Order: sequence, then structure tokens, then C-alpha cells
Amino acid sequence: MVIDTDVNTTNVPAAGEQTLVRTVDPLPAAALPRTDRLLVVSARLHPQRLERLLRESGRDPASATLLSVWPVELEYDGPVTLSGVVHPGDVTGVGMRLVDALSTLSEGDCVATDALGVLEMYCEPDVVSRFFSTVLQKTSGRRLHGVHTVQPGVAVDGALEAQFDRVVDEPTQSS
Repeated sequence: MVIDTDVNTTNVPAAGEQTLVRTVDPLPAAALPRTDRLLVVSARLHPQRLERLLRESGRDPASATLLSVWPVELEYDGPVTLSGVVHPGDVTGVGMRLVDALSTLSEGDCVATDALGVLEMYCEPDVVSRFFSTVLQKTSGRRLHGVHTVQPGVAVDGALEAQFDRVVDEPTQSS
């Protein structure tokens, strides 16, 4: 499913469904299905901000794990599990941490990513495309919901869009 901004929360996604959301919000809570566990791969959310966003949307921050894709170390002591901080230029490191974090999730849980635009600033587009393809394959293959955000106006290159289209069953848009 592809959503441009205002997210319709009446649809309950099927296990393994992947959604691409074009939004300025790094974690559009309305697009997140209610699940037991949430893994967030983010280049824009500090753990404290993620904690606040989850609380404001009525979710338990202790059910979330954050894989931070930041160029500096973070200090945080709160209910969100921090699975690590990886530099955005280290796509291999992000992938390794992601695989480790995925092992904590069960069918129907959710993986949210917002790091694509930032990764493209640090890495070649084909590297980001392969990484995102892996994310899509691993999440849909394990029947995990995927909510992947990019900012409006950020070009999603053709190869990346093709990878997404191969996984997504029914593209839709709303505004």
C-alpha cells in the first residue's frame, strides 16, 4: 500500500503487508497497526521523541525497540529498548543490527523505517536499494507489517520503487 499523507486507520493490514508512506512525520502513528511489538529503524527519531510519540498515540513504549541510524552516539535511559546506534554510512552495520532485532518479533508485529532518505545522503542509491529490498523481503517473509516512510519530494529511485512494487500487493494513495 502507498499512502501520500493522511492515513486511514480503518483498514487492518494483513500480516506481512508493507506500506510506503510519504510524510514529513518520521513515525506516522496512524499508519501503524496495533501490534504486540514494534521495531523502529530511524534516522530521525531520538529515543525520547519515540517514547513521547508512542505514549501520545496510546501505545506502550516498552513494546518498542529502536535501531538508531545516527552519526553520533545517543544516551537514553527509558522504556524503549535501544538496539544500537549505527552510522548512516554503515548500511552493513544497519542490516546486521536489523537482523538481530527482527529475531525478537513474531508474525503480525510491525517494523517501521524512516531512514531511506538519510541513507541515500551517505550511500550510493544501489546500496540503499539492496538494503531496502532486504528489509522488505525479511519483513514480508516473516509476515511482519512494514511501515516505511519517506519525506514528500524525496525521490525514491526506480530500482527502489521496483523492489517495493514487487512486495506490495495493492498500491493505493490518499491525500
